[in-house]
Amino acid sequence: MTPHILRIFAVVATALVLAALQTTTPSYAILTAPIRTTGHQPETVTSTAFSLKVRDVSRAKALAYDQFGKAVALQSSGVWIVVSAELRGLQQTMPVHAATMIGASGRLYRQSQRAAAAPNNLVAKVLQPGLPTTGIFIFEMPEDETAGMTLVVSEQYDPQLQGEVAVALDPDAVAPRERLEIGPNGS
Repeated sequence: MTPHILRIFAVVATALVLAALQTTTPSYAILTAPIRTTGHQPETVTSTAFSLKVRDVSRAKALAYDQFGKAVALQSSGVWIVVSAELRGLQQTMPVHAATMIGASGRLYRQSQRAAAAPNNLVAKVLQPGLPTTGIFIFEMPEDETAGMTLVVSEQYDPQLQGEVAVALDPDAVAPRERLEIGPNGS
């Protein structure tokens, strides 16, 4: 073979190797995705940054609570899902601002802004290392989405290279109510 043909062969081989590398390399979004730890409702699920234990889950058509001494009543065309949980920071002080419910169809439901002022809402709390923090997450979603729910909690929405906890909720453990009254301590 002549040196000219060897150079052409080397360029073609290099191009093929580079094309193969490009098609098999994961995207940036996959490389920097959250580090998800999964578990089920009765378990304490621990990520790299915090742990989460779901205490109980309630489903109701209406919510009621007091805000600054005034009664608040919220209705829904769907249902309210109230998740009582205990969180514990592991290494550093951190907020847990992001809670998402994955419904039966796979659609994502973020915490309800309508009920953000409810007492003991975990979105307003900060986790301290080693200290348990209890409270509630509140979601509003269609009733047909409640058959197989998964709660996903992290420090922020769409975290990159950070811990995230996903807890599959037990559909048999969801307490149905017509009206759920949230007391001053979130219960």
